Amino acid sequence: MKYRFIFAVYCFAATLPSIATEFNVEDLNRSEDKQNTWLVLPYVFSTDGMGLNAGAVLLLDGYIQPQMTMVFTAFAGEELDTQYGPNGSPDKARSTGGAYSISGYRPPFSDRLFISSLGSYAYYPNQRLYIDGSNDSKQNLDTSDTNSVSPLHTQGYNNWFNLNFSYVLPWGESKHKALPNIQLSRGLPVNRDDMGGGEVFTTGQTIVGTELFYTRWTADRFIESPALNTNGIRFFLEHDNTDYPHTPSRGYAFQATVSIDFGFGNSTQSWNSLEFDYQHYLALPNLSWTRQSVLALNAWTAYSPSWDNHRTLTPDGVLQKHQTPMWEGASLGGWDRMRAYDSNRFNDKAALYGAAEYRFIPKLNPMADQQWNPFPIDWFQFVFFAEVGRVSDRYNLSFFKGTKYDVGFSVRALAAKTPVRFDIAWGEEGSSMWVMLNQPF
Repeated sequence: MKYRFIFAVYCFAATLPSIATEFNVEDLNRSEDKQNTWLVLPYVFSTDGMGLNAGAVLLLDGYIQPQMTMVFTAFAGEELDTQYGPNGSPDKARSTGGAYSISGYRPPFSDRLFISSLGSYAYYPNQRLYIDGSNDSKQNLDTSDTNSVSPLHTQGYNNWFNLNFSYVLPWGESKHKALPNIQLSRGLPVNRDDMGGGEVFTTGQTIVGTELFYTRWTADRFIESPALNTNGIRFFLEHDNTDYPHTPSRGYAFQATVSIDFGFGNSTQSWNSLEFDYQHYLALPNLSWTRQSVLALNAWTAYSPSWDNHRTLTPDGVLQKHQTPMWEGASLGGWDRMRAYDSNRFNDKAALYGAAEYRFIPKLNPMADQQWNPFPIDWFQFVFFAEVGRVSDRYNLSFFKGTKYDVGFSVRALAAKTPVRFDIAWGEEGSSMWVMLNQPF
């Protein structure tokens, strides 16, 4: 069985929850002057595309402002052979890069505005890019046509930057105070018995916001467009009605997003997309040896009105007019959706996705001794999950033909007030393992 192992903690799109609620956390197991926590985690990983790599990640929680979380990482790998285009010659290069995430900063002039930013600058000697990532595309590495090979193996950069502005509306739980105060005992909330599952927009927290985004993804062997660039703006509405957004045990949350690239600057082309994400959590009866048992459900869909699948960007090219980049819009595959498949394995005009996870936290925690442990690991969580997904060029009755499935298992821990997870998933194209921050939903 072939495993595609990705230590993707440097992919900081996942350091922010999909529903980015704002709240304060008070750890009742720590004194008032030790509420801020930090964690340094060295890591080593190996992949076909990056070779052997080593790096470290620094996680800071509660510094500067109590609700803030900051993550920084850097990594470097061994030298690998690169693959240039038909007229080029091979060379050697190593993967190098770094990334950061700063979330939840509240400027002094507003009690309800929060600013977050994340970005990455990295070079990869042998990326796997699904330029034509439709649901029916085949993995074919034998063709000599670098515009049609799937996946395309090429060296290049993956650089991106996001700047997020979130405004907490004076509704529900945040009517009088923007930030709810959540008290934790050994990582589980103790003051939230009456929270989770209330009336929409009357209880819970509601956020409106906007995000500026920029991505430059170079693919030196892709003749049609050696660099895929996008920049634009997102508008979103979020509503969280759960008991504890980091690890919900009951309630629901949803997010509606509109993303637009106007084609300005170095953008490859203009595009737009619509997304809707719904999450639901059901508390299950505990067994004698568990602290928490939860059934977590997720449904997500995306659609790109601009995508014109009847015209191509260039004559006889693979890219279609006004299509979303492979990592935007209706894209499946990677650490959050369809985890058995490569990142951005499938992308098209429309997508549907569903997932179910059974999560349980046992009472046993061998690292609960805070005297010798430099950072708190408040619980370990074990998860069984199943996913189903499909991309297509339209919504219709035949949409579900060729639907993809996968199943998996996960071990997670709450370290420095942040969930860390190790997922392994199996699908029809093999299996993948991921190490990430935060729950997938």
